[in-house]
Amino acid sequence: MPFVAPLGLLGLLFLPLVVAFYLLKLRRDETVVPSTLLWQRLVEDVEANAPWQRLRRSLLLLLQLLLVLALAVLAARPFLERPATLGRDLVVVVDVSASMAATDVAPSRLAAAKDEVLAALGDLPAEGRVSVIAAGRTARVVANGTTDMARVRAAVSGLAVEPTAGDLGDALRLASALAARTGDGQVLLATDAAGSLPAVRVDAPVRVLQVGRERRNQAIAALAVRTSPSAVSRSVFVSVTNADLQPARVRLQLIGDGRLLEARDLYLDPVARADVSIDDVPRDVAVVEVRLSGIDPAGPDQLALDDRAWAVVPADRLHRILLVTAGDPYLEAALLRLPDAELYGIKPADYGAATHPELFDLVVFDATLPATLPDRPILAIAPPRSSALGEVVGSLEAPGIGTLDPREPLLRFVDLSTVHVLAAQQLVLPAWARTVIPGPAGAPLLYSGQRGGSPTAVLAFEPRRSDLPLQVAFPILVSNLAGELLGASAAPTSAVRPGAPVSLAVPQGATGLRVTKPDGSTVELGPATGSHVVIFGGTDQLGVYTALPLGLAPSPAASSGASASPSASPSASPSASLGESAAASASTSATAGPTAPPVDPAAPVRFAVDLFDAAESNIAPGDAARLAALGTSAAGSPRPVGSAAAGPADVTPRPPARDELWGPLLLVVLLLLLVEWAVYERDALIRLRRRLSAALAGRGLRLALRRRPREG
Repeated sequence: MPFVAPLGLLGLLFLPLVVAFYLLKLRRDETVVPSTLLWQRLVEDVEANAPWQRLRRSLLLLLQLLLVLALAVLAARPFLERPATLGRDLVVVVDVSASMAATDVAPSRLAAAKDEVLAALGDLPAEGRVSVIAAGRTARVVANGTTDMARVRAAVSGLAVEPTAGDLGDALRLASALAARTGDGQVLLATDAAGSLPAVRVDAPVRVLQVGRERRNQAIAALAVRTSPSAVSRSVFVSVTNADLQPARVRLQLIGDGRLLEARDLYLDPVARADVSIDDVPRDVAVVEVRLSGIDPAGPDQLALDDRAWAVVPADRLHRILLVTAGDPYLEAALLRLPDAELYGIKPADYGAATHPELFDLVVFDATLPATLPDRPILAIAPPRSSALGEVVGSLEAPGIGTLDPREPLLRFVDLSTVHVLAAQQLVLPAWARTVIPGPAGAPLLYSGQRGGSPTAVLAFEPRRSDLPLQVAFPILVSNLAGELLGASAAPTSAVRPGAPVSLAVPQGATGLRVTKPDGSTVELGPATGSHVVIFGGTDQLGVYTALPLGLAPSPAASSGASASPSASPSASPSASLGESAAASASTSATAGPTAPPVDPAAPVRFAVDLFDAAESNIAPGDAARLAALGTSAAGSPRPVGSAAAGPADVTPRPPARDELWGPLLLVVLLLLLVEWAVYERDALIRLRRRLSAALAGRGLRLALRRRPREG
């Protein structure tokens, strides 16, 4: 029988030592007695303990010799050999996406997958190397090319479900690169195979350990809170899906700031979607939560991660916009139609400190720029000169629009394919901005970003000098720009995908942000030098996050709700006068401007992270054979030298797998210890048995006497 550690057999040297203990004489004190007649047993004992005499039969000696023998063999780690079915360079890929939290396999799919991976490692060849990859939103290596099986087991056991969509394609590409280091690599994939098949080829055999049996799941697919146009009431819109092939009944609960607002029972058709609208949400609610609970007799759904969703209620606030223009009816009309906004207008010649731009949420400069830019969000249109907003190096005649980024949020639902521009300013993109609409020769036609902590956007051409105002894209583009400029100081208003980075603006004067996660843990972030934005990437938990500026005291005016004095009112005219004509929109009047204080920059902002992913909510197990087909032919022996992945060290045959026998040997050792203790304490055990027998006999006698009928 082969041994992993043959030096452990040196423990057999303790066998003679045990025998010597039985041969050595016990030392006793000498005593003088008048006669030895009554000391026959003492003499016999002295003779029995004479040194180096012949051994007598002893059960304890036999048990102790067997125990030493078993311990020595156990230390030598004997094993049996058999053919290995896994490659010498094994890459274990464990799916940790949201669907692996399903409980159709107790206690969960991920727990079952980890158990199967640990059991499969017994087929690894001797001295085989193992790498472990967690396939979540991105591929993550948790162990790389190690032969330490204890480390591999710890890495696999430490994996946890990530509440996000998984990317098996990314994980398999990484696994293919790791397995190709030798000519005998293999990928072991543990997954439920739910979702679409990744478009990837693996240059190694792929063995799939599939978990999951059922698809019973209902999920919250969308959640939004909207304020009515009158700003009087709020409504919550919820979309619930049933991914099961059977109908289901669920209970929908709406919770506002921790208190139950409403509950409804829904009947969902198989593989269908139901939309629910709940009106009249109280105005004092800041965060709403929606929960699903099963009331179906068939049992609750098997994935709890998508049964809860959160949304931050938009604050009731009227945004005030100042338009500095000589007159542009198209721009004025687009700004007037913005929801929750009040438009004020003024001529460029009348703009100054008396206008009090600090009382406005957004300042729009149309073909003009003041000598000193206000410390507020700015939308500059065709700036006539160079400034902190950007350098003007010339003009462009009939500039064409370059290739647009489909992921650009400012261009959402904006079609610029038929837009023609007559003339535009030639601008140099500043370091703080990103290009939104590219122009010729790298000159941007629209860019946006954070300028010293203030959201800023620059449009290189006047809308009236193009056909953009005549198209549907114009009011949509203006609405997107206003939404980014007015909301960039706060957190995202829509749900954030788990794991996705979030851009958070740092208010002017603040040293950073403290972000509190749903579990109560906090992270402090500081902006880079010269930047007023921090990127928070720790969105790995579902729930509501709170970002609090550091180093700022709450504004007394904002916290108390007091308004600015009328003497500070600008001379800009309100939107009512702007709607009359272009001339009226540029005129000044004595009408009082906005007097409400600005939003407190030290106030916390919130954003929600939700799992709105139809692919992850559909927990139906997929086809494992299709995943296995992504790899090369099955593993059985090393690939021949000269193959694409063969290396110079891969010419030796695959070593066999080893099954160590420490488990049965450990049971033998424990059994021998138990028997030895029982033999050594046999007298005490006999006395204990007699006492128990006597006690049971006495109790039986008393019971018999009690049952005997009394004699008259």
